[in-house]
Amino acid sequence: MMVVRAPLPADYEPTYKGLKPQCSMDSFKERTWMTTRSTLLCTVGTSLLETNIARLPNVPFEPPVGWEALKQAFERSQWQQLAQLLLEISPTHRVCGAEINTIEEAVKHKWIRLQNLVLLVSDTERGRQTGEVLKHYFRARRDLNLQNVEYDVIEALQDADPKEFRTRGLRNLVRRIGHFVQRFGREYVAIDATGGYKAQIAVAVIIGQAMDIPVFYKHERFSEIIDFPPLPVSFDWDVLAENADLLALFERGKAFSSEEIGEVDDRLRVLLTEEEVDGQTLYELSPIGQIYMESFRIRHPRPPQLVPAENREPPRLREHHYPTGLREFMHKVWQENNWISRVYTVSYDRQASIKGVGFRVQQVDGERLLVGTYRDHTGFGARFAVRLTDESPVVLAWAANHLNTQYAE
Repeated sequence: MMVVRAPLPADYEPTYKGLKPQCSMDSFKERTWMTTRSTLLCTVGTSLLETNIARLPNVPFEPPVGWEALKQAFERSQWQQLAQLLLEISPTHRVCGAEINTIEEAVKHKWIRLQNLVLLVSDTERGRQTGEVLKHYFRARRDLNLQNVEYDVIEALQDADPKEFRTRGLRNLVRRIGHFVQRFGREYVAIDATGGYKAQIAVAVIIGQAMDIPVFYKHERFSEIIDFPPLPVSFDWDVLAENADLLALFERGKAFSSEEIGEVDDRLRVLLTEEEVDGQTLYELSPIGQIYMESFRIRHPRPPQLVPAENREPPRLREHHYPTGLREFMHKVWQENNWISRVYTVSYDRQASIKGVGFRVQQVDGERLLVGTYRDHTGFGARFAVRLTDESPVVLAWAANHLNTQYAE
């Protein structure tokens, strides 16, 4: 388990303690883990427009020849024209911004076979404008021979509302990176964490370590790129398995008070943010918690040992009195997932703890089982065991997460 409790503020300055970045571009030539990387996920700031071009000629570097045309295109919001003008300037010139500078250096040293470029921009007007400029610029770079260039707006990643930035923006960044890692394949992806908010950069580095993806970063004061190769990070997936139903609700944006969920396990607490509201502690999923969830999905797609069951037994209800609709729901889950061998009801006690439809791993009569919950319109609830063709710890965690995604309410 990665233990990081405090939420990351928008102005967080990453120190990377314990990550041991590797300096010198020469070292990239020896990085076998980079040779297959063809997709670059690039965090994008707004300094290209706001700091560099908007302030011309009053900038801390020598303005390029013809800077007047750049500034005019900027002031007229002619983003495609601005991209064309940038093509006439050396991509190593500081006016081109950190994103262009860093990608140029990476390509020049041939340590990444760049085919796909995804620009992750903030949920601001200037962020979208920067995305437009960079999209047009890189699509016009014929020398790079890129197959795909796109930009993706990260919802709620903005600096007008710090709480929204912390609770939704950074989590959405994690979600979108997870989406693109699944789309292009973890072994083919690298992350450029050079641009954007400081907290965004820090989260990108942590994502790389958690998902086993190389990350590189170039500070404006550095003459070279530093890289963070994948490290052998391990996680306690039992936390997910035992709290899968609650984590599914947190992922959907739900917040719960200490009164609603009771005492929180310390292992779960590190994945949450805590805020005092009217004398109650309010819990929400933190960016670290979102990284934990996405990392599980990236590292553990459907387990190959979870094969279709033979001699499947129809669901059984051991109680004569059960919630309305329970029999139909159990049959639906059993029928739609052929790796479930049988489903049967277990004890209905502690009714208050049955919140609705959900799945988690827990002890039942001395066995560690996947257990589903169900509650009807009257508030009457039930529990049922879901038996699988493989019940190893990771498979149980995967099944709990999968079934919550499909059926939880």
